[in-house]
Amino acid sequence: MKENHVVSSIGVLGTGRYVPSKILSNDKVEAMCGLEDGSIFEKTGITKRHIVEDTETASSMSATCALQALAAAKVKPDQIGLLICCTFTGDYVYPALACKVQELIGAKNAGSFDLMANCTGFQVGLTVASDRMKLDPTIGYALVIGVALQSRYINWSDPETAIYFSDGAGAAILGTVPDGYGIISSELFTNSRVFESVRLRGGGSSHPMRTDNVDKGLQYYEMDGMETWKQVMQFQPKAIKGALSKIGKTVADVDFFIFHQANLNMIHFLMARMKQPLVKTLTNVGEIGNTADASMAIALHDAVVSHRIKHDDLVVITGVGAGFTFGATVIRWQ
Repeated sequence: MKENHVVSSIGVLGTGRYVPSKILSNDKVEAMCGLEDGSIFEKTGITKRHIVEDTETASSMSATCALQALAAAKVKPDQIGLLICCTFTGDYVYPALACKVQELIGAKNAGSFDLMANCTGFQVGLTVASDRMKLDPTIGYALVIGVALQSRYINWSDPETAIYFSDGAGAAILGTVPDGYGIISSELFTNSRVFESVRLRGGGSSHPMRTDNVDKGLQYYEMDGMETWKQVMQFQPKAIKGALSKIGKTVADVDFFIFHQANLNMIHFLMARMKQPLVKTLTNVGEIGNTADASMAIALHDAVVSHRIKHDDLVVITGVGAGFTFGATVIRWQ
């Protein structure tokens, strides 16, 4: 006998964000990298980046933004049935960061695990969480966190990486929303031919950190900036259009876009390529830098609290992560 499962509409009920107070300005990074004054802003649109204090951790940032999201959604920690941390910079290689966050916020009833899709992690996490909730209606609420503590993996004399990255965390509470609202479509695909273009090798099983390789720089980010730009321009619109086509929509139907905040110039170029006005998106990369897994979560929170997203808006959350993984999630905002 075929079993019937209740499939609910799942949407975002509350958001939160945390950005460290410590600022690393462009002039300091330009001096460390031997760059001309003003060159970072010209290339990226970034004016400064925020980095953690020595006492801060990925788990402490995650807990702070999670509690903020819980308060916004009016949900108690012990009501969370699923907790996903989207990150590649957890406190340890293992156990999962999500398990530590569960303890810190008191989400004692949450099944918890980490998800690594790099800078598109939060978007993938939203999709995974909503799919899980639709399969198992006993999960009343889910907490999805995107967090990046990158400053401890940056060689601040390397201009290919130092000019972009910063630290931060963002969170969203998912729960049941009226039919026709919430997450209604998603798209995910990968171009692994450029797997080596953005990477952190040190600490992986192919490159365990040892006394004989500690001076080789394996513990720092490596990035081919030009290849990253090419990948985004070629495949980001494809991910967006793919998600929209599943519900019979086009980019012209979208009311608001939340992009991974990698580079201000890149976002402007993408919007122009899709023939969409900049009023349809929010950018904060200029003020806080590229916060990787956290960037879409933080941008979503900023758009929500500034009332840039309104009831009934069709919202696209879209990112690209090392690997390269491309994704887009479409939400009818409630």
